[in-house]
Amino acid sequence: MKQHSKQLRPWYTGKAPPDEDILGIVDRLDPEAAVFYDQGQEKNAGEYADIVKGLYGKMDLLKRSPDEFRTWTEEDGYLTFYEALLDFAGTEVKDRVQVLQTVGTFKFRASAGPDEKKSLISAIFSEAEGNEDPNMVQPTRARRLSQIWSPPADSLLDYIISRPAQAGRVLSDRISPSNREPFRLIGHPFAEVGSTDLMPLKEAKIVAFERAGEIHLNTSVRTVLENWDADTAAIGGVEQVSLLDTLLLHELIELVLDETNPEYTPLHSHIIASSFERYLKGTLLSVAVEDFFLTWPPLSDAEIEERNAKQLAQALEEASAMFAEEEIPDFEDDDLEDLPVDSDIRRRKKKKKKKKVATGKVAGGKKIVKKKLVKKKKKTLTD
Repeated sequence: MKQHSKQLRPWYTGKAPPDEDILGIVDRLDPEAAVFYDQGQEKNAGEYADIVKGLYGKMDLLKRSPDEFRTWTEEDGYLTFYEALLDFAGTEVKDRVQVLQTVGTFKFRASAGPDEKKSLISAIFSEAEGNEDPNMVQPTRARRLSQIWSPPADSLLDYIISRPAQAGRVLSDRISPSNREPFRLIGHPFAEVGSTDLMPLKEAKIVAFERAGEIHLNTSVRTVLENWDADTAAIGGVEQVSLLDTLLLHELIELVLDETNPEYTPLHSHIIASSFERYLKGTLLSVAVEDFFLTWPPLSDAEIEERNAKQLAQALEEASAMFAEEEIPDFEDDDLEDLPVDSDIRRRKKKKKKKKVATGKVAGGKKIVKKKLVKKKKKTLTD
């Protein structure tokens, strides 16, 4: 079994690798992530088994028919590697030279002295001259690099720069169904993780990383990458390979480097893997991931409930304050008679009071009551 370092090798877009502490939050936030592919399983290898199987077929095709992927010359390879070096190795010449010394070898004439060597190295990273075509600055500097530096013969970087078909062979061999060397793909959906806890991953633009023979993937990015595949089919790059394939192959390069070149730091591996990524899709993957982080991470269910509860409490507080400001007017009893009454409510009928009949007095103190005579029709009898 091959040995792996414990260093985390992330996919990222910044100028320097993120701190390992940032990646460590993945273990804390999502310790029970699902195994999406396990090369050690002959059956039920996982949800991404078909995707890995497809990668194997595509890299095997690259090995056999590289011209079906992309026309690629050694000059293209040096330019692509040079651009990745500028993007990720920092702005200081000494930092870039340190990377070149680790992943390759400088080659000078035997008679070249220290000053000449320094001058030749400085020319690789020199600013554009006054009458120089801006579009030719990086190709010219990359050509200068190829004249005094080269990667180790038959190394993975050498294959990427000069012979992509051989890079396809290395990768297809690593994920071949007949290869029983352990390799797992771990999916992290982060479904119920709070958005605040995920902000370090967003700020570092991390969607995947390799560690100890495992590739870890933020599975939420898949939908965005597939949408970009559909919208940018005519832009260019290797048509047979999707953006998700490209991301996984980037990490697979880092996994192979972890096994074969343990002295490489995450920065060295990232520059080499980015060179192969750009052979496949240029810088399109970086653009698509930038788009992904515009809306990720979403609020978790717990955060949505908390937000709704706060909004409801605020609305109740505002309503309570509004009613508290209104004073209830004082009413006189007579005013109540003028209040409007719902027409559907029948008013209670008042009981009729019997009228009092006027009385008078006669001598002796007796009262005489005047009775109301009710005229009745009487039937008159005829004699």
